[in-house]
Amino acid sequence: PALAMNPQAQALRSLLEVVVLSRNSRDAIAALGLLQKAVEGLLDATSGADADLLLRYRECHLLVLKALQDGRAYGSPWCNKQITRCLIECRDEYKYNVEAVELLIRNHLVNMQQYDLHLAQSMENGLNYMAVAFAMQLVKILLVDERSVAHVTEADLFHTIETLMRINAHSRGNAPEGLPQLMEVVRSNYEAMIDRAHGGPNFMMHSGISQASEYDDPPGLREKAEYLLREWVNLYHSAAAGRDSTKAFSAFVGQVELLERKMHQQGILKTDDLITRFFRLCTEMCVEISYRAQAEQQHNPAANPTMIRAKCYHNLDAFVRLIALLVKHSGEATNTVTKINLLNKVLGIVVGVLLQDHDVRQSEFQQLPYHRIFIMLLLELNAPEHVLETINFQTLTAFCNTFHILRPTKAPGFVYAWLELISHRIFIARMLAHTPQQK
Repeated sequence: PALAMNPQAQALRSLLEVVVLSRNSRDAIAALGLLQKAVEGLLDATSGADADLLLRYRECHLLVLKALQDGRAYGSPWCNKQITRCLIECRDEYKYNVEAVELLIRNHLVNMQQYDLHLAQSMENGLNYMAVAFAMQLVKILLVDERSVAHVTEADLFHTIETLMRINAHSRGNAPEGLPQLMEVVRSNYEAMIDRAHGGPNFMMHSGISQASEYDDPPGLREKAEYLLREWVNLYHSAAAGRDSTKAFSAFVGQVELLERKMHQQGILKTDDLITRFFRLCTEMCVEISYRAQAEQQHNPAANPTMIRAKCYHNLDAFVRLIALLVKHSGEATNTVTKINLLNKVLGIVVGVLLQDHDVRQSEFQQLPYHRIFIMLLLELNAPEHVLETINFQTLTAFCNTFHILRPTKAPGFVYAWLELISHRIFIARMLAHTPQQK
């Protein structure tokens, strides 16, 4: 009788009723109701309850969410997206239950990129004290106290850490209790995430991934980027492009510099911001062209698949050549840091666009454009040229990091392309190479 009156026991019975309802109806609306019930139940659980009952209570809710996440049910992208939405939209008295949120994150049930952005924004630059205290607890648990067992990295909480750093820097001695000490630990342990590491390859890649979700472009920027991309594609395919497109590249750089100066004079963008947005927009446009071309084949089964692929490659290969040329010619000839940072930034942008596309389109996701970008860029940057050989090891490291981020557990819809990429003869040969620099 005492157990029957227990709030958690009653909540479990209520959850079971929704499980039965969802199983009988087998539709997405019922599944969404079940998912929300399970997430809210976890967030509503109080740590003051009986320890054994609380453990079983949480296990039951996690089992429900894991079942929904199973590929035979609704899959990880849909499930994680909906769970993250629940965390973002639930009432304040529930959303700051750090034990429940940490449990969901630890069980790979949260879209970290989306949740990180929300958490950073919810702190309101330090004005939301509850959100700041919660963020501090979460960072401490995941990145300090239990770092060795958590799968979360500093990149997953990039915006949260950056916001906490800013609050700490601007507090003028009135920082929330424990924040300076926490930031000092983060600073000493994760140098790649703070001021001293700004500009490092890993930072550049992860900032590229984050910036792939920034859509607040100045008016007219997309049209300008589309014009430049179209001009470059025409130059690339023209008879006068020159060996390795060098003449075309010289003409194109002149156009880019003209646009850059004009926009900079208008105070619209900084140069770094311009090139980041340009690459993101170009990636999105090339991918969209590929989707349209492949849609033609679905509507017209008689269409020649080779011709459809060629139509996709027409823009993709030109875009890849542009990336390779910019990497080769960025900075001084002897300045390898600038070249590697640019490569990591661009790879991060492509990865960010891919992950968002994968999350949004789900079963409609197409691997082809991303596979083509990565494979052609790998080939371009492994050409027998001195300038490329000087950055060979760093290039290989950048691609290794890229493929690790896109591993099947993160992007299951990309798995076949991923397998082709990691087993490609050039990639394998470079991995197995044993020059003194690469040992």
